[in-house]
Amino acid sequence: MSSSTERPENTPTGLVMNWRMWLPHWLAFAVFLLAFHHLYTLGTRYSFSQGVEYWLFRPNDNAPLIIVALSLWLLYRRSNRLLALPRQTGPLGLIWLGVATGVAIFFWAVYTSAFDLQVFSLILLLTSIVCAYWGMPGLRAVWLPIAFLLFAVPLPAPLLLAIIFKLQIWTAQSSGWMLDLLGLPALVSGDQILRATQAFQVIEGCSGMRSIQILSLLSILLIDLFQRTGWHALILFLMAPFVAFALNGLRVLTLILNPHSEVIAIHNLQGIVILLMGLLVIYGLDILLEKFPRLSHEVSFSAVDPAGFGSKQALAVVSVAALATHAALFFGPVWQAPGSNLPSLYSTVSDSLSMWDSEKVEPDFAFRGSARFGEVLKREYFLDGGSVSVFVAESDYLQRGGSSLSAITALPGSGWTVRKDEVEEQPDGRLFDVRSVEKGKRRLLLWHWVIGSEGLLKETLRSLLALDRSPFARSVPILSVRLETSIRGRRPTGVARAEARLRSVQEKLEPALALLRENPTPN
Repeated sequence: MSSSTERPENTPTGLVMNWRMWLPHWLAFAVFLLAFHHLYTLGTRYSFSQGVEYWLFRPNDNAPLIIVALSLWLLYRRSNRLLALPRQTGPLGLIWLGVATGVAIFFWAVYTSAFDLQVFSLILLLTSIVCAYWGMPGLRAVWLPIAFLLFAVPLPAPLLLAIIFKLQIWTAQSSGWMLDLLGLPALVSGDQILRATQAFQVIEGCSGMRSIQILSLLSILLIDLFQRTGWHALILFLMAPFVAFALNGLRVLTLILNPHSEVIAIHNLQGIVILLMGLLVIYGLDILLEKFPRLSHEVSFSAVDPAGFGSKQALAVVSVAALATHAALFFGPVWQAPGSNLPSLYSTVSDSLSMWDSEKVEPDFAFRGSARFGEVLKREYFLDGGSVSVFVAESDYLQRGGSSLSAITALPGSGWTVRKDEVEEQPDGRLFDVRSVEKGKRRLLLWHWVIGSEGLLKETLRSLLALDRSPFARSVPILSVRLETSIRGRRPTGVARAEARLRSVQEKLEPALALLRENPTPN
């Protein structure tokens, strides 16, 4: 009698039929996932061989393999809920729109070699596939694992560099404040913390940017693990960046006070301990918020009659996604930068200033960080009244993950404090940053300007969409220019003489800069 009530798909014959029916679906889905093999790495810059330091603390790569693994864990926690839903196919119009958009983004990512954009393609295509098999109820069940993949997308370089530099300065200030609380004398000068026996530079890896990213994603995992909802969940997530920044200042403090912090293993261990402390702080905040039950609310969805399930339509969705993405990989065009007759920046600028003796200034790569340039000239020119340091750098649009639009181009180097910062408009309408900077007893007058930039917002969008690795690329580079000279004495005449020296160099430099910005003739 029991066999007569058994569902057909649970009988041996039914299981075989079920296996045969779903095998094409699973094969198509496996092929689809293989198309995204570029995301199954620790990032575009680093690998396992380079260790924890690179992918846990460097802020300019997001270790997509780790994000994918955590997303799979979130999916596993929802697998029973998903599998309990009846099979149903959602709105086909929206599904195919998602497939078309996802495939188009994938083609663009391959065409521009901007493989981080494949994350957006993966999100859209997974959303369409889930809707094809489980409809909107299925999407409500697994939206978090899919959205979590956004953590695998690095911030566009211009925006990232702007944030990192601010964090470096704020971290130095917070660590200096902690040293004062401990009664340990220290002087904060720009991104440096100066003590009697040492000078500690807050480099990009110590800015706290990566800690903010990691603790934010860990807060989401904690929210999901304890099933927090409403304001409770939102407060935990919003507090994570502030906790991470505060504890990063503590991390820098321990690095300053630890005589063995230069040892890489100890350096990394201190960072990991600080991250664990951050997670404990978030957990403690979670316990505190639990005392206010009104901050949480039950999430419920109104029952919806399941729509019909179209097995062939669902298979078509995943098959098209798999075939189209692989077609892009194997047959899609890849943009090649055209050759040009751009003059050499180094020789052009050097020739324009050849009337003065000069010497090369060695770059400070630790201070430069993730700023990326094409050609760079940095030389000190000796005028009759004193020397002028000239820095001219051009952008390299092909270097994804870095940018020439960095705040470091507006400073002479590490450890300089800005005492005066003004913006002056030149006769041709251009804006100059005019700064007075100090480091110890040295004072410099500095002029800084950027030629060809469209502003932070537009440059961020161009970087995100990889427009400069496509036919929309600009034919001439962005130029970052900085002139600096010493201010002698405290009288206004010292500033006036410094301005005169900078003006004389600028007048000779302008024709060379104009030549570098002329539209080249393609080869």
